[in-house]
Amino acid sequence: MDKEDKYLIISFSLLTFGILLDGLLFFFLAMSLISFILLLKLDKSLLRLLILSMIEGFLFEELGVHTGFPFGYYEYNFPPYILGIPVAVILAWGIFSFLSSLALIPLKGQMKKIFLFPILMVTIDLAVDPIMVTAGAWKWLTVTSPNWFGIPYTNFLGWFLVSLIIAVSYFPWNKVIRWKERNTAFYLLLPLDYFLLIFNFFLHAKPQLTEPLLISTIISALLIGGIYSWSFKGG
Repeated sequence: MDKEDKYLIISFSLLTFGILLDGLLFFFLAMSLISFILLLKLDKSLLRLLILSMIEGFLFEELGVHTGFPFGYYEYNFPPYILGIPVAVILAWGIFSFLSSLALIPLKGQMKKIFLFPILMVTIDLAVDPIMVTAGAWKWLTVTSPNWFGIPYTNFLGWFLVSLIIAVSYFPWNKVIRWKERNTAFYLLLPLDYFLLIFNFFLHAKPQLTEPLLISTIISALLIGGIYSWSFKGG
């Protein structure tokens, strides 16, 4: 086992522990940061992804709370804030982008990643938004029909748009890391953390959230299964 294999295994293990120890937010953030630093040794472009996603996420959140575009109208109750946007939300754009990019590691070709990245991001929000609304972290002023368990569909259109912009601003300029050329299969572990994040939300769901979190878990399983299948067929 070489040094790169060790980085992959340790990164996967730390991120997995951080995800599964539900409720320990600081521990999750710490494990995510350490995992990110280790993977940065294999793919330095991940730093650009983290910075881009947090900046672009913040700018569109700022636009959203003042104009209703692109998510709809909503109000936050989730301090501390930076210019009215919760720090946790800004970090979430970075962490969710990081996890979604890990899910795409087995694939070759930037266009595939650009296409799938926003879908992966929206799937995370299908789980996260109902949890945070129920917890009172924010409330929706926009009402639409149809909606996702009380959350306007405009929110998910907005997430898709912003995530697509992140993908377009990152993947075409990213040097493709040929993980398969490293002669290791350990890179195949990393997409599992994407699924485990959403699955863990489901395991700890309040009764009123069981349905949306079960659906989002199934969608995430289908996405990761599809990515693996696509990869094994030549990716």
